[in-house]
Amino acid sequence: MFEDYPMIVAANRDEHYDRSSAPPAISDAKPRIIAGTDLRAGGTWLGVNERGLIAGILNRRLNGQQLPANDTRSRGLLCMDLLKQNSTASAKSFIDGHAARYNPFTVVYGDKSEIYVSYNSDEKIITQSLQPGLHVFSSAAEFDLHSVKAERAYSLFHQLSTRVQPLRGELSEPIAALQSVLADHSLGVYSSDPGEAICVHRDTSGTVSSSVILFSQPESRFETFYCSGTPCRNSFGGALQLDVR
Repeated sequence: MFEDYPMIVAANRDEHYDRSSAPPAISDAKPRIIAGTDLRAGGTWLGVNERGLIAGILNRRLNGQQLPANDTRSRGLLCMDLLKQNSTASAKSFIDGHAARYNPFTVVYGDKSEIYVSYNSDEKIITQSLQPGLHVFSSAAEFDLHSVKAERAYSLFHQLSTRVQPLRGELSEPIAALQSVLADHSLGVYSSDPGEAICVHRDTSGTVSSSVILFSQPESRFETFYCSGTPCRNSFGGALQLDVR
């Protein structure tokens, strides 16, 4: 939506509190990667690499009384697989030829020129191209379900308008604007479910961290910011930077 910053990502990570993780860090892998690490399975939920690729994965809820399969591969490993690719084309090729079984997921990946979203249904992986503009993804069981929560998030992000556009490289105002949405506690009409808030507080699970990632076109650089804990009570730290080449 902004010429100088063609990719902007704002994301909450909701997880069980007893599932430990390490914050985003720069790896020495080839290509170099900035990503957090799930310390249980070794994958990640969101990251970027020095080839200009970004990838983020969401677990989708299961329907009804269905239980998660325990013989499936960790979804975070798929996200890390994509971050090891050298281009969006190779990432899409990897997805198109991938046959491992996973519990329901939605994964978004791409670069400044093209972004794709892939999701699994009946053991098939379906891929769609995203057009320029604002996109919101959630943990809804059905990929194309227009949930009240996702629609509220879309509305709140849309209302930010040009507050999100960095001016002369100044990022504090855009991050504060995005954090105001990530920290939102409002619920849908007649809802008392804390999971319907964007910033989730439950007894055993909830929002455990937030991330804001921007790609600067003039500098050809990712600027990644991380908030440990809920964004309503904590602040984003300094940027980890990764030059794209």
